[in-house]
Amino acid sequence: MFNKDDFAEILTKIYKTYNNQRDFADATGVNRAYLSRYMNKKINNPPSPKILEKIANNSNGVISYAQLMEVCGYIDVSVDFDSTQIKQRTEYILNNIDYLLSIGLSSQQISKLQDIMNMDFSSNEYHQSIDNFIATLPLETAYPLLKFLQSMINDLSVKNQEQLALAQSLKKEAEELLNNAKSLKDFMRIEKKYLKKSQVYMCPVYGQISAGQPNWAEECIEGRLPIDPNLMNIVNPEECYFLRVNGESMNKVVKNGAYALIRKTDWVDDGEIAVVLVNGYDATLKKFSKQGDFVVLEPMSNDPSFQTQIYTKDTPIKIIGKYIGKFEMKNWR
Repeated sequence: MFNKDDFAEILTKIYKTYNNQRDFADATGVNRAYLSRYMNKKINNPPSPKILEKIANNSNGVISYAQLMEVCGYIDVSVDFDSTQIKQRTEYILNNIDYLLSIGLSSQQISKLQDIMNMDFSSNEYHQSIDNFIATLPLETAYPLLKFLQSMINDLSVKNQEQLALAQSLKKEAEELLNNAKSLKDFMRIEKKYLKKSQVYMCPVYGQISAGQPNWAEECIEGRLPIDPNLMNIVNPEECYFLRVNGESMNKVVKNGAYALIRKTDWVDDGEIAVVLVNGYDATLKKFSKQGDFVVLEPMSNDPSFQTQIYTKDTPIKIIGKYIGKFEMKNWR
């Protein structure tokens, strides 16, 4: 069960390790007003696990992700889960044999996977066995299998810190596999079978925003990349798009050549990253804020040559999207 008093106390402790609440929000990438409402005990439901992960990763040692998940009621460390969990793992795999076959596993490999899933997840034997098993598979089978195992861990009704750590490990391993893909074509080959069984939405990619009003026509789409709306807490994925980032002005957040995930909107909070049209012509990705009658567009770069831009109310400024994530891949072409 979510304990909002304990959660507020934890947020306050983390906040005290920063100069101010704005720095805390910037570090986590979580909306400052949203954090403030939790600190003031105004929200009765816990944040999503993804937000908790951001907070834990920037807590300066105050608390771990697993501890936050426990405080927020996502895991229960008091449950003796061994026998129950093994039964659930077995049933989960049996209920998804058709899918496992469809991604390229043989019946013998599924049987081997079942044996591995019955091991103690905290043991060296398990980690060595699953690593060796994954290493024998082609990339287009290994990736959807890792996603499947992560979903299995997340879906099991009995959860503890061990399972949580395992899910994080599987997620990282899947991401590392994707980094071996050399092109969008390779990536789509890897995703092809997985997408059939998932809730992934193929989000359009735009190379740049045209002058004047954005053109969302089909012919302007360069390609599509997958997003998981449930994982990213996106209510309307149809309102999202990717922009290819050109330049180093935001390299602390998203690297040159990577793809920024944008949600269409004409409004953002101060301190959030937005796609902004300046003078109805130049589209730019910057940290947005208002100071009186002035609009401030701030780069977030390791290169000091990029300077903050300040505009008066006489300059036409239009927000056309909010930055909500990114897609990066090595050797992208």
